[in-house]
Amino acid sequence: MVTKRRYRVGLAAVVCAAVVALVGVRFAASATHHAKAASTSSVDGLQRNFTTNTPYAPGQDPGAYEPSPAGFAPVFTEMVARHGARALDDADDIALLQQVIADAKAEGKLKPLGGQLSAELQTLASAHEKLGFGALSGLGRREHADLAKRLLRRLPNLFDAAATGRHIRVLNSGIPRAADSGAAFADALKSAEPDLAPLVDPPVVDTKTLYFHKEKTNADYANWLKSDPTLKAKLDEITYSKESARDAMTCLDRLFAHDFVDRLASGTYRVGNAVDAAMALFNVYAIAPGLSAEGTWHFDRYLDRGAAEHFAYVDDATTFYRKGPSFAGNTITYAMAEPLEDDFFQAVEAYRNGTSTDVARLRFAHAETVIPLAALMRLPGSEVQVPTSDTFSYRHNPWRGADVAPYAANMQWDAYRNAAGRMLIRMLYNEKETHFKADCKPYAPGSYYYDLDELKRCYQR
Repeated sequence: MVTKRRYRVGLAAVVCAAVVALVGVRFAASATHHAKAASTSSVDGLQRNFTTNTPYAPGQDPGAYEPSPAGFAPVFTEMVARHGARALDDADDIALLQQVIADAKAEGKLKPLGGQLSAELQTLASAHEKLGFGALSGLGRREHADLAKRLLRRLPNLFDAAATGRHIRVLNSGIPRAADSGAAFADALKSAEPDLAPLVDPPVVDTKTLYFHKEKTNADYANWLKSDPTLKAKLDEITYSKESARDAMTCLDRLFAHDFVDRLASGTYRVGNAVDAAMALFNVYAIAPGLSAEGTWHFDRYLDRGAAEHFAYVDDATTFYRKGPSFAGNTITYAMAEPLEDDFFQAVEAYRNGTSTDVARLRFAHAETVIPLAALMRLPGSEVQVPTSDTFSYRHNPWRGADVAPYAANMQWDAYRNAAGRMLIRMLYNEKETHFKADCKPYAPGSYYYDLDELKRCYQR
């Protein structure tokens, strides 16, 4: 969604945070072109308009997975997953829209459709008050429960062979929605296979590997987000572009009298301007699908498809620059994921050398965790940076929020070993078999299995 970061405080911060959060820009490509390009990927075009708020779906039919090489059996698995679907972080967007509606109503400028929006915002606010801002939703819990069940079905021999003395480690970032995702996952494991219950250890908070963007050791990243002039210029350029102004006016004209929208666009009102209001509308539009267990909303009635496509592009570009591959030659957005990458390698190496009794290592975190890790590991679709003189666009870059980090986005490594002790790793990204970076050589040409020592070589472990 168009991002509303945790550091946003109060309604007055909406405009500022939106400027910082909405990255992206497109010099050569139009909003229409971006949207058409987006819809050609694996996620349905309409679903893609929810970007990183896209509800989770497995990326591949498990029946199509490559069989393990002859003589190799699963011995260990590990994972990092983003939390599941959730509520808005705070009330700012709802409050901004309610203030605009109140101002329009007071002036007699509220159209019938705007009145309908007011009623739907009130039910959305009530649902948030009941669930809790930032909390894991019912869908979010189900996403992780289903992910756990598919893990068991994928590796039945691994878990059937798990005996007393082995462990299923559960780690989280310490943030409630990540901890609750881990609990939903662990509960589903124990419910599906009661014999595993004694193996599931109590959850452990690990901020170093799962909430690294907030660690003091990464203060340079926080400072970069706040004050880097190159980043700010990119954000400002796209946030208040002609396309943003045009699409904002188009959708708001359906809700309010045109002269009111004109004055809103000029910044007359305390809420900011028309673009700020349209971005807030996009935020509630994008959050609603993840709250399907809490209610039903139809925010697509107020945000026409063209505007939704444009602000979805804006949000994707924002996330690309702030969390993903970002500017060419700059590693500040993803170098801090190295402790997590280390942990993946150390966990599988510990099993191989006999110092670990884990059968599984399960980590629950955030988009701010999964996206940088994918960029650091140079996974397909997450490895292309953009020169500072250019701008992220769908035409020239494969990065898509709906593919890289939908709700419950996950990276899983399955470890297989043969009688001689050779260990192979097969990676699933959002449950789709995925190759490691290009200079890693698979076990066999075209295979998704890689020798652990080869991965250590190509990742310079």
